[in-house]
Formats: sequence, C-alpha cells, structure tokens
Amino acid sequence: MKKVLVIDNNEDLLGTFEQTLRNEGFDVATANSGPEGVERFHRDSFDLVITDIDMPGMSGFEVIDNIKRNFFVPVMLMSSDYLPVGPGDVNELGVNAIISKTIDNETLCNVAWNCILGEKVYQGKIF
Repeated sequence: MKKVLVIDNNEDLLGTFEQTLRNEGFDVATANSGPEGVERFHRDSFDLVITDIDMPGMSGFEVIDNIKRNFFVPVMLMSSDYLPVGPGDVNELGVNAIISKTIDNETLCNVAWNCILGEKVYQGKIF
C-alpha cells in the first residue's frame, strides 16, 4: 500500500482528499500546516506528498524545499488560485504535478499514481 501525505490548512479539503485517496487504496496521513507536514514527513516514510502552495507560517514552496533537501519523493503542488501552468513549470518547481484543489476524484487518483510512478503531470490552466 502506497503512503501519501496531504498538507493543507483547509480541513474540509484534507478530509475530502484523504477519503478519496483511501478509497483508491492509498494509506493517507494528513497535516494542517507546513511545519506539521514537514515534521510528519521526517517521522515516517511516504511515497508521495501533496501540499498546498498558500499556507500561513510555511508555504508549500518552503515545504518542498525542506523535504527535497535530503529526500527524493514525488510531490504534487496544489492551489485554489488561477495558475497558468506549462510543462516546464513542474520541472522548474521541482514537483511532479501541479493541480487545482477542485480536481475531480478520478483525476486526483490518476495523477497521484502517475506521480508515484515518476511521471511529470500538469494541467494547462489551474483554477
């Protein structure tokens, strides 16, 4: 069973993503802040990290920098804001995918599996 860590300060979204990914067969842990997510990551082993960009205290970019400093793990970056995204953006940011928080359940699970397999994924425009 693949282990996924989801980090976001929106508890409703955490619950939705957790349930969706569990239904797909993932073992899911959640954290409601960047610092809590980084601490959780360093306490356990994960196959994928999904983190929000805009969080108080520690941004998703800071989470990625902390995690990627010493570990190789696929990362999905998510946002509720409009982001014009292209294929080069995932490489530039050091992530495997950039997704919208409004992603549908099937696509979320497909992108998660693709990231775990090491693929780079992007959606043309993220809202």
